[in-house]
Amino acid sequence: MMKNIFFIVMMLSGFLSIGQNDVCGTIYDKSMEDRLIENKKAFFELDNRDDDWEYIPVHFHIVTKSDGTGAAEQYKILNELCFMNKNYEGFKMKFYLSEGFSFIASDKLYSEPGSAISSAKIKANKKKYKNAVNIFIVNEIPSINAGPGRTLGYYTSKYDVLIVRKDQFGINSKTLSHELGHYFSLAHPFNGWEEDPYDAQKHGNPLKIKTIKYAGKNYLIEFMNKSNCDIAADKLCDTPPDYNFGITDDGDCKLNGPILDYNKDTIVTMENNYMSYFFGCIQFTFTPMQISAMRADFKSNKRSHIRSGYVPKVAKLDNDNGKIVEPKNNATTQYYDDVTLDWEDVPGANLYLVRVSLKSQSFNGIYYWVEGESKLVLNNLVKNKRYKWYVRAFNDGNTCGKEFGGYSFKAGAFASATIDTDNYSELSIYPNPIKNDQIYFKTNKELGNAEIKVYSLDGKIMDKLSLTLKKGVNRFNLTHSNYQNGIYNMIINTKDKQYIRKVLIEK
Repeated sequence: MMKNIFFIVMMLSGFLSIGQNDVCGTIYDKSMEDRLIENKKAFFELDNRDDDWEYIPVHFHIVTKSDGTGAAEQYKILNELCFMNKNYEGFKMKFYLSEGFSFIASDKLYSEPGSAISSAKIKANKKKYKNAVNIFIVNEIPSINAGPGRTLGYYTSKYDVLIVRKDQFGINSKTLSHELGHYFSLAHPFNGWEEDPYDAQKHGNPLKIKTIKYAGKNYLIEFMNKSNCDIAADKLCDTPPDYNFGITDDGDCKLNGPILDYNKDTIVTMENNYMSYFFGCIQFTFTPMQISAMRADFKSNKRSHIRSGYVPKVAKLDNDNGKIVEPKNNATTQYYDDVTLDWEDVPGANLYLVRVSLKSQSFNGIYYWVEGESKLVLNNLVKNKRYKWYVRAFNDGNTCGKEFGGYSFKAGAFASATIDTDNYSELSIYPNPIKNDQIYFKTNKELGNAEIKVYSLDGKIMDKLSLTLKKGVNRFNLTHSNYQNGIYNMIINTKDKQYIRKVLIEK
């Protein structure tokens, strides 16, 4: 089957929505190069274009400012995961959500992900999701060794994670698909030209140099006649020469030529390659050898930690017919601190993203994840305020649905007397305030398996864990350093009852 691979053109949809001089910050180091060489050897040892789907877990870390503001919009992340899967589905690589989203409040990581402080946070948080591709969503990426322009994202082999700007989500840019190519060992087709893009006046036309220096290393320059394609640039022979022509592209997805290489051959480059810097192309593609390299990398020992054998749900979703049950449009709820949002089950969905906002601020919503049911109880609304809410149905392998709802309601004027804060002898938490990682539940009877979720007062889920609650004292650990000082709601769901307890975290 491998003899057919080089004759297959895999066209992938994806509109690049970045501008001239936007760049990638990945430094293609020796460890990545060594992996690519091993992956090339595997081309003919493995059937990398078999009929099996490869299922790849991804975990998104949403980085906010230290005060919790500035987060990437969660619906945009789901949108981008949908686009990413469409870009990779032509060669049967499917990405799925692994343990939802997590949040990191850090001014430093938000705007300087390459700093020592940020690196420590990246390393610590990656350990929590070590069996997934970890993607950190930040606000800014200062350019370091990336060449001229604004850095949109990068892969770092040191921590084996992706760092991507939040403005690259929800717009079907090629940034995330490009950086995943690096994660799976691919280089830029112009490898070596990152800091010093082609300039006819400097480099000549015909080209007058055979090597280019980047990050302290000399790189061979690829020739059009393929005589050195196996050892030059990205070391893949079905990606033609590219001397970082895209960085000066005027947006028409076309090489401004003619440009002659060292042998005076006219260069015919591949503008619409996902690993290039060209933009404005209607469709982008990976070449067959790039595809084989990525699939071989996934199957390698290096990537064994993300090969769980799990097959995600990929059922088609019928969000077009999603129906709200309550509150009805323009209704007023009985209470303001015990409001049930209810909608009909969407076939194929086991996850729902609910977005609730003040009606006057409909684009600044608070998000809630709901799993396994189609109902959400809110206890943090403001009395007599009008709200608007939306629901998005999805599953871990298909996030391509759209929101439904958009209903508005008015929160009631009275507090509820039914919120479960009673019977502390049945379940109590100490110490409270919480000043370190160790927390204890004290119960007067066996409660069995419990799911514990910690929410900030604005409804953001901060932590989720499972625990078996036996009669007496039960200890568990909470990562104290991930929290800001303040009050949090801890919701404990057991088989027979839900307990809501307020806890104070102090540092």
